[in-house]
Amino acid sequence: MPGDIDQILREIDREFSRVGLASWIFAEHKVRPALADLFAKRGVMLTGFSSEAVQYSKNGDEMQIDLLASGRHHVVAVAVLSRLTQSGVDKFMPKLSHFFDFFEEYRGRTLYGGVAGLSIDSGVDRFAYRKGLFVLAQSGENVRLLNDAKFRPRAYTHTV
Repeated sequence: MPGDIDQILREIDREFSRVGLASWIFAEHKVRPALADLFAKRGVMLTGFSSEAVQYSKNGDEMQIDLLASGRHHVVAVAVLSRLTQSGVDKFMPKLSHFFDFFEEYRGRTLYGGVAGLSIDSGVDRFAYRKGLFVLAQSGENVRLLNDAKFRPRAYTHTV
């Protein structure tokens, strides 16, 4: 019996590693390279990009952003998930409200949030849209924004 439990735990660990690796590959090889063009079409000019997840600690609290892109006037924080769920969106939203507490160097710029998923649960794209998030999804070999031309993103700014 103990051997069976060990085998089950190893299989669970492999599965979590596979899902994490899939998210990283999607973020690095699909989403990050597409950000500049996709956001430029929306008037958000981005020139700096994180090459991996960015994590900051402050006063014992931590915040991790999967992808971070910045320009002179804007910064975009993106959560990248293998499977985008409503729960994933709900967990990401508070990070945006506290972003400037951790990333002080971006104060003075407008922050937009985005979520990206290899797969997206039914209706979650609309849920994220209504929350003011950009929604990125795989489309064949590319990534595209699912937000229509009427979309107005929620803008976050640092207030003193």
